[in-house]
Amino acid sequence: MLRRVAAAASLVVRHARAYGDLITDDAGSAYAAFVRRLWVGVVLAAAVAFSVVMACVWIIAAAWDTPARQWLIAGLFGLFVLASVAAFMVLRALNNPPPRLLPKTRLEWEKDRVLLDDILARSGGAT
Repeated sequence: MLRRVAAAASLVVRHARAYGDLITDDAGSAYAAFVRRLWVGVVLAAAVAFSVVMACVWIIAAAWDTPARQWLIAGLFGLFVLASVAAFMVLRALNNPPPRLLPKTRLEWEKDRVLLDDILARSGGAT
């Protein structure tokens, strides 16, 4: 009986370590993906903002000596307000669930649960 308990304890410790490794791997993968997306998003946002500002400066410079200068500036302001409102509404409409947390660990836990259910069913039926 003591040998079975020692073997079971050893098995539990090995499984706990394997789960720890899986959790570490999942967390590392998620962190790396987050950092990549963050930097790409920052560069993209900066490039788009700079391009938009430069386009606006160019348009205003082209219309500077005309009577339409004030209307052009007001029109650009209105355009960006509308774009901001539309982007805000689209962002609120998107209801994307977050990605599953620790996908590899969850898969392994599901496999182990099925295996343990099978083992318990066989051992319960044998007694």
